[in-house]
Amino acid sequence: MPANPNWARWTFSSVAHHLKTVATQAGLAVLVDHLDDRTTAFQQATDRVEIRITGPFTKECSANYYQILIDANVLILSRYDTPNKNGLDILTYEGLFNEAMDSPIPVWNYGQELTDYNPDDPDSQIFLGCLLPKSGKDNSAVRVFNFGQADKVEKIKCSVVDARYEMYIDWNAVAR
Repeated sequence: MPANPNWARWTFSSVAHHLKTVATQAGLAVLVDHLDDRTTAFQQATDRVEIRITGPFTKECSANYYQILIDANVLILSRYDTPNKNGLDILTYEGLFNEAMDSPIPVWNYGQELTDYNPDDPDSQIFLGCLLPKSGKDNSAVRVFNFGQADKVEKIKCSVVDARYEMYIDWNAVAR
């Protein structure tokens, strides 16, 4: 049986919701690639994050039992062109996302299609499982990359927090 056509939307929406919540609680301007518009206000924000989600990569392990992989990364940009800007702010944001991305992410049937969760009907919500951080060859599930000043002229520091997630679904056991 092929993968469910809703999984791409549900996993994307669940990961986007999880990471966007971290950004908004930290007071950061946030953009989810493929979902939000790149506004002038976003581009001019002193500290901002861009969330990118790739996948799902699916494999049927046995009849109706699937492995789902998702890659997520958060690009963190911090402008430090004012005298009172703390140059360590970007490291604080890295830590917030490192912690958030090193935790399970619950996957719900979020989206805006007829088969998706409707807040007016609590019974329409379906829990599919949790995406768990998946360790790579070097045993790191979440990786932080610091790029420093990304441009010779504009004083913007840049970092990325990157993770791969894994989830298994027994599609027969999931309420539909």
